[in-house]
Formats: sequence, structure tokens, C-alpha cells
Amino acid sequence: MVDWKNVRLIYGDNTLEHIAKHKVSLSEVHNVLDGYFISYRINASGVLRYLILGESYGRVLIVILEPVGTNEMQLVTAFDASESRKKLYRNKAKK
Repeated sequence: MVDWKNVRLIYGDNTLEHIAKHKVSLSEVHNVLDGYFISYRINASGVLRYLILGESYGRVLIVILEPVGTNEMQLVTAFDASESRKKLYRNKAKK
């Protein structure tokens, strides 16, 4: 079980450039992880990753993280959620 409140985010300049192409900033990623979010375990070509669905400044974003150590997650990417995922998030966030 991931202790999300104590996760340390790992990233490099390439990752920051990559998320910037999606018009997402690092502060938005932190806002998602600091607020209410929904996490899903996913398998990406045999690699465990987490799809995080959350909100930052009114935007619903998807953040993809890969575990790299105890309470450490590598930021893989972040981008705007699809309309169906936004609806899912907003319905769950209201409860």
C-alpha cells in the first residue's frame, strides 16, 4: 500500500520539459498529489505504474507515476484528463 501523504516525487529536466509540452507545470502535479485524487494501479508493458486522477486550479489532470523506492515515485508524465475521466473524477469528488 502506498503512503501517498509521504511520497517523494522524483523527476529530471527531461520530465519537466515533457509535462510542459502538455501545458502542465510541476506545481500542478504537486497540487494534484496534495489534494483529493483517485489512484489506479496500471501495468505498462510489464511495469507497475500508478495513474493518478486529480484536480489542480480547476483542471482535472492525469499524473503517471512509477515506484522507484520506498515512498519514492518517478514522475513519468502529466496531462489533461479526457472528458470521460473528468466526469468520473467530479462524480467521485462530490461524494
